Amino acid sequence: MAWFIAGTVLAVIALVGVGMYSLPLLIRASQVKRWRRRGAGMLALTYDDGPDPTTTRGVLELLRSHDAPATFYLVGFRAEQEPDVCDEIAASAHEVGTHTQSHKNALKIGPIRECRDAHRAYVSLAPWVAPDAPYRPPFGKASLPTWLSMRLRGRRVDWWTVPALDTKDTFPDPVTFAGEILDSGGPVVLMHCHHQEPHRRAFVLDLTAALIEGARSKGIRLVTMSDLEASCR
Repeated sequence: MAWFIAGTVLAVIALVGVGMYSLPLLIRASQVKRWRRRGAGMLALTYDDGPDPTTTRGVLELLRSHDAPATFYLVGFRAEQEPDVCDEIAASAHEVGTHTQSHKNALKIGPIRECRDAHRAYVSLAPWVAPDAPYRPPFGKASLPTWLSMRLRGRRVDWWTVPALDTKDTFPDPVTFAGEILDSGGPVVLMHCHHQEPHRRAFVLDLTAALIEGARSKGIRLVTMSDLEASCR
């Protein structure tokens, strides 16, 4: 009997552990499916990991020159180091969300630390984001407690549909890749605005320009994530 009870307890613990991370993945899949089904004719340009004094400013200038909206998910400790860049993002009227305080993978730090780190970013980013600003989990990984705590505070948890893969070292032709993204229906492109490497920075800027120009040539509307969400309800 003792062995049966112990085995049952271990099985329950294992199921809870699996559910803690698998349920957010199901939520993510549902979110992506809804965007693809209802977001036809729209494209949301999103940028993670900033702010960065060089790359983020380059992206901002490019968006400004094209009069294009975007959504930025900022990391708390980097915002503390670069408040002037955050001021520029906020002044440009782009949507701003959070991307945790220290950008850790949820699977590697456990749900308690993850949840604290995610909420701490709202303190660091308070001058630039609303208390209910959207949240994007680093690496797309989130535990169920963190997802629930965000939703209870009225914060949307955003993922994406198409990664630009701009953290790699080799890239496809930006114009060709942009065309493939637009033909696939998008509608949420994940890019990054914190690159120290010139080749990655150049790819992000070139891809952004190609996506904007390609979208407008096809009659696709550029939107923020909140605009997309409002249209997909």
